[in-house]
Amino acid sequence: MFTLQPAEPEGLAELLSRIARVAQRHPALADRLLAALSQQAFAAGETAAGVDALYARFGLLEPRGRALELLPALEQAGALAAAGHFPVQAARVCEALGRIAYQQGEYQLAGEQWSRALDLAEVSGNLQADVAARIGLGQIHYAQADWARGLRQMRDAGEQLAGVDDSYLAAKLALNIGVGSFELGDLPAAERHFSHGLAAARRGAHHVFEAEAHWHLARAALARQRMDWAVADCRLALDIAVRQGYPWLEAAASRTWTEIALARGDNAGAVRSTRHGLALAQRIQARAQARQAHLQLAELLQAQGDAAGALDHLWQHLALQSEIVRLSLPARATLAAPPADEGGAPLTPEEQLVQLCGQRQRLAGAPPLEALAELKSAAARILGLGSVMRWQLGPGGLNADAHPRYLSLLNRHGAPLALPDAALHPCHAELAGLPGAAEARIEVPLYAGTELSGALWLIDARATRPWTRQELLIASQLSLLFEIVGR
Repeated sequence: MFTLQPAEPEGLAELLSRIARVAQRHPALADRLLAALSQQAFAAGETAAGVDALYARFGLLEPRGRALELLPALEQAGALAAAGHFPVQAARVCEALGRIAYQQGEYQLAGEQWSRALDLAEVSGNLQADVAARIGLGQIHYAQADWARGLRQMRDAGEQLAGVDDSYLAAKLALNIGVGSFELGDLPAAERHFSHGLAAARRGAHHVFEAEAHWHLARAALARQRMDWAVADCRLALDIAVRQGYPWLEAAASRTWTEIALARGDNAGAVRSTRHGLALAQRIQARAQARQAHLQLAELLQAQGDAAGALDHLWQHLALQSEIVRLSLPARATLAAPPADEGGAPLTPEEQLVQLCGQRQRLAGAPPLEALAELKSAAARILGLGSVMRWQLGPGGLNADAHPRYLSLLNRHGAPLALPDAALHPCHAELAGLPGAAEARIEVPLYAGTELSGALWLIDARATRPWTRQELLIASQLSLLFEIVGR
């Protein structure tokens, strides 16, 4: 559990910090305090405070295997945050929903929630939600065994966190960078990051990360064939996990204890440890952990000559693996069939963009209104949009008198902004009267030289749409063409 900064209203951050200190020794009392605080805030119509207290409660209950209890409340809180135009709180809800989906092996849903959280964090400038979402997206790559890409995502998160004193995120990030390094075979780097994570966890009294650090250090010790270190660290991990009530971590460390038992020749102990880990994973509905435990049990029982028992666990492993794959398939079909080239093969959005960029010189020399109309039509076709708006600075467009916060946001961010939900724009009130303000969109600052000259809105036909990273890249390239036409 960590303190939210900033939290609404003023003074809530300090109250949540005090409850966090209570949680160190009396988590059940802290849970009751947070539940009451959240309910009172929602009842009083204080949506932001209610969401922040609920998110703090999620941070308390998630490592204890109780996150699913809060799923209905989080979904309702997300709707209230959207209706009340609170992008920071909506980002926190999406980050929490991503963690619940990830634990259950629903990686497609987790990725969508974390992408949405990242979009909202970027437009609202909230560092904590930004870093947490980036870590989550890196974990999606890890879950798919794409360790190099996941590690790059984690390092991107590290760049955002540089210079910020946040022991919770520092510990979480260090451990995740260590995991990527470990899986890529860089054992010294992995051990270094695990040690950094342990130090940050102890500094902030984040017991779940302290236990996780010891577990990872035990894995590293096994890789070095240092059984004494592995036993010591794994025992510490299990001890903290049991005392603090962290079933996910206890299940993970139990798998490593199985490896230690096997190395000692204690096959019966290995089976007991694996069965214990499986029961914990099933209790908290952690599909990936349960799948690993079933496979481990199948191998152990096969070695003992229990072919029937081994086959039963193997089938359960395969069933869970199939379920995880099914849940990880893209949930959203393409909006429309892409146009075909002369040979009849459909063109991807990237291929259409390349073709359009090839028309750069012709568009620059065409009458401005004709070129603008052609670009709008092409952009709508490539991204499957409802409309495209190009706003210029000045009368009839964007101006400092009517849109001061929005112009400040464009100048400050200087990159495409993805708005998955129009209601959660941080400048919602300023933009409410403009065409397209009620729909989901990508907004891209336009420049004349180094000076802001306007904004490009790539508008969906609906109020919500989960934009992808690839669509943001395409939007950035399209904006360069609109800048040429606007000169």
